[in-house]
Amino acid sequence: MEGEPDHEIVDQNLCVKTTEEEPNKSFSLEASLSKFSYIDLDKELEFKNDLIDDKEFDIPQVDTPPTLESILNETDDEDESFVLEDPTLLNIDTIDSHSYDTSSVASSDSGDRTNLKRKKKLPDSFSLHGSVMRHSLLKGISAQIVSAADKVDAGLPTAIAVSSLIAVGTSHGLALIFGKDQNQALRLCLGSTSVGGQYGAISALSINNDCSRLLCGFAKGQITMWDLASGKLLRSITDAHPPGTAILHIKFTDDPTLAICNDSGGSVFELTFKRVMGVRTCESRCLFSGSKGEVCCIEPLHSKPELKDHPITQFSLLAMASLTKILVIGLKPSLKVWMTFPYGRMDPSSVPLLAWHFVAVSNYVNPMLAFCRGDVVHFLLVKRDESGAIHVTKQKHLHLYYDLINFTWINSRTVVLLDSVEKLHVIDRQTQEELETVEISEVQLVYNSSHFKSLATGGNVSQALALVGEKACYQSISSYGGQIFYLGTKSVYVMMLRSWRERVDHLLKQDCLTEALALAWSFHEGKAKAVVGLSGDASKRKAVVADRMVEILFHYADRALKKCPDQGKIQVMEQHFQVHPCMCLLDSAMNRSDTAF
Repeated sequence: MEGEPDHEIVDQNLCVKTTEEEPNKSFSLEASLSKFSYIDLDKELEFKNDLIDDKEFDIPQVDTPPTLESILNETDDEDESFVLEDPTLLNIDTIDSHSYDTSSVASSDSGDRTNLKRKKKLPDSFSLHGSVMRHSLLKGISAQIVSAADKVDAGLPTAIAVSSLIAVGTSHGLALIFGKDQNQALRLCLGSTSVGGQYGAISALSINNDCSRLLCGFAKGQITMWDLASGKLLRSITDAHPPGTAILHIKFTDDPTLAICNDSGGSVFELTFKRVMGVRTCESRCLFSGSKGEVCCIEPLHSKPELKDHPITQFSLLAMASLTKILVIGLKPSLKVWMTFPYGRMDPSSVPLLAWHFVAVSNYVNPMLAFCRGDVVHFLLVKRDESGAIHVTKQKHLHLYYDLINFTWINSRTVVLLDSVEKLHVIDRQTQEELETVEISEVQLVYNSSHFKSLATGGNVSQALALVGEKACYQSISSYGGQIFYLGTKSVYVMMLRSWRERVDHLLKQDCLTEALALAWSFHEGKAKAVVGLSGDASKRKAVVADRMVEILFHYADRALKKCPDQGKIQVMEQHFQVHPCMCLLDSAMNRSDTAF
């Protein structure tokens, strides 16, 4: 059959290299810096001296990790205290969810959650950091979504996935594929409303690494695979999981022949795509049974091309969040449970969240898993030790004053959190400082509640899963290349970090000259957060910022002279020109000879 890529399996007897065959090697920054051109890794190195000592929180490895079967057989009663049956699994003390330390976004004098939410008050982050995020409406895509609903009965948008293309699923079973160029043109319309009537709404989407394949999960449980170059239907999968359950998540792994799906029964399945004698097939294997504890969130570890040789990637790690705990398992070379971690007590309506990102700690790049449910975010550093085993290190946690419904890494130093009242919080991970908050109620975010309740198949789900689904928006937010896309009922928005120059200019447009100078000075001194657009060594960065500061100073002086009061008391004149001492100090600190204030 034409059009099938060479990377799909043509023989069932595929050899898989075991851990022992891989040489033990450390993925050091010094050996691999030439591969890492992206900004966040550079910034990680600049601040490496400020990183916490991971040895302080070290979790010793386990000689005999539990089997997946033993995890499945654990009791997941919501009324029980959430304590590991085998505390040596992570070798940490049992966590009391009400006694976390107060190292947080906004400090508090009490560990009690009620007090945290009542007493914490944010500083004026705008005056310190300016506008960190830039958000834009994708007008072309938004208009075409509305038009498709009106003209071809496509239905309302239900899910989004982003790579070098943007895929939007609809309630009538169509997948609309848009370009990311300036025109935002509709490239493909996959599926039909007649098939949508049979399969229901698209409930989940996933695009593979090279943007050649699209997986669509449906509200009635079916799965389809499409060729994104030709628009051809490659597979229609109807027996991957038990009937009568909706597809909540479907995710490609870095292996293009391997994907993971999670249904509304709480079960997780591994899908292996093969092509034998010219016939495309899909084999399904149950990884986690919903009868033993419902999983409602899955996240495979993805690595960028620069990190494809990282020793951890051979394990094909998968994080899963049930209603009571998270698990990290390895799919390769054989199925193995590497870690479990209980949440502790929390609001049963809070949404479990998982997110991976590679970070640099102690001069080595390794994946970090962020997981949360409610108002506490935990960070786990995952690395391979000298023996070839996976080793987990608990990092500082982030104690918030709001409940989360989405967690997104925008780079290794900056995370974007969405709370339950649809307010975005931009956080510097290492200092835990809140840099900006943004209201996004105008987006009219799409929620996945109907799929978590499996309404299309009769609503045969547990009350606990349906409750979590009230605020579930997993399929409405997708990140790619430092951009975050938000799917609304009639629109698509994109958000990204502003460059350092944009942030300064934005303050100037708001007539905040003093704040603009202060922000520029923080860039000059290397103390600013979420920095984008400054490259090169420290002296080069300082020179670039200093040039911009001189422009601002001249603008400031010109403005002060042009708007000088014509008459009035001497105190009025003094107040008007009180900025000049500050300007002189900045001029002196920059050691510039081309200004004379």
